[in-house]
Amino acid sequence: MIEHINEQIDCICVYKKSPASVMPVKIKWNGRVYKITKLGYHHKRRDGCYIYHIFSVASDSLAFKLKLDTETLKWWIEEVSDGSSN
Repeated sequence: MIEHINEQIDCICVYKKSPASVMPVKIKWNGRVYKITKLGYHHKRRDGCYIYHIFSVASDSLAFKLKLDTETLKWWIEEVSDGSSN
């Protein structure tokens, strides 16, 4: 089931210089730490003059849609899914 959420989270990332990229490796949400095991996609989204980086990632138990706000450098969970159809 997909749940739409708009909550700020803690995120640990790896930055690579060549090719330039960022990858979230752990997030902390609702007092739990989730190790990111898979990156589904990454793209940029513009909203006026703001640029957001959107990541589709998964841990062993949940899938997340994450947003990095380039203006504030804050991370947000936009969606979480447990994989069920309900």
